[in-house]
Amino acid sequence: MAPQFSKGETVRYKPIGGPDSNTPESVGTILNVLTEPGVQAERHVNASEEDPRYEIENANTGKTSAIYEKNIIGRENVASEDSEE
Repeated sequence: MAPQFSKGETVRYKPIGGPDSNTPESVGTILNVLTEPGVQAERHVNASEEDPRYEIENANTGKTSAIYEKNIIGRENVASEDSEE
């Protein structure tokens, strides 16, 4: 199964505890999609095509984290400057 999200997308996610946790949601931009074991967000991760990890830069703090796909809640609607009148 291919990753559901792509580099450059802005997403809502739960940084820890899984999608059903009481952890507040965060918003960030996907910097990289890892589909094989390697280093991401300065951590060793055991990613695969079936269980990818996403390096996400938090929009509020600027910090990066390696996030499980199951912890990504969905895409964030980002209004473009052109749509403002």
